[in-house]
Amino acid sequence: MDIPTKNLSRYVKDKGINISKMSRDTKIPYISLYDSLINESRDRDLRVGEFFTICNFLDVKCEDFAEKKGE
Repeated sequence: MDIPTKNLSRYVKDKGINISKMSRDTKIPYISLYDSLINESRDRDLRVGEFFTICNFLDVKCEDFAEKKGE
């Protein structure tokens, strides 16, 4: 899994974000969100458009989830 997806996944889990609501509000299919953010047995990276849409939904800066030097 790429670093931004992994970091965003950790954020969603830590905050207890409801991905059903996220799916409804962002129009991203639930299974895509689940496989990228929750399902640890699946290694699905978020698509760029999905990543930006989710960050907008969460009202967070996309760069906060980018790979940091030394990671």
